[in-house]
Amino acid sequence: MKNKNEFLTKALHNLDVVGAIIMIVSLFLGNFYAGDPGGGYVYSISYPGYKLIFNSDYLLGTLFVLIPAVILIVGQIQSLKQYEGLLKFGLPIVTVIFLFVLKGQLADTGNAGGAASFATGAWIYLVGNVLALIGGAAVFFKFDVEEKVNEFTKGKKDSK
Repeated sequence: MKNKNEFLTKALHNLDVVGAIIMIVSLFLGNFYAGDPGGGYVYSISYPGYKLIFNSDYLLGTLFVLIPAVILIVGQIQSLKQYEGLLKFGLPIVTVIFLFVLKGQLADTGNAGGAASFATGAWIYLVGNVLALIGGAAVFFKFDVEEKVNEFTKGKKDSK
């Protein structure tokens, strides 16, 4: 039981790192975006996350791997330590914006037939992004995530 609590404590204190790792891994899990080419076609168009990274047509796709990498290393670079909270809080916000902008860009190019939607990879990326945002907010606003979770769960137990 103690190992489980230690793992949970460590995960909650490094929520931004866990989220960034999930974001990077999600680029290689299934499709990232899906589109309907229209015109009564039976098939749909899909875009794996790794294709977006290495595609010069969609430069924002490259940032989908670079920004989580920056979140991972910002605490290790001495000259960036003073901006760690701001970067860990701000960069996940930027990636959420990029996620929707690139979806719109895919729909506008006509490759998706005017309609693009999130596929499995994008949803997993979004979950990682939320975790990184919560962890970054904890660093930026200097609050303890574990303490907040304990308060929340204690409140739930008291109300029963």
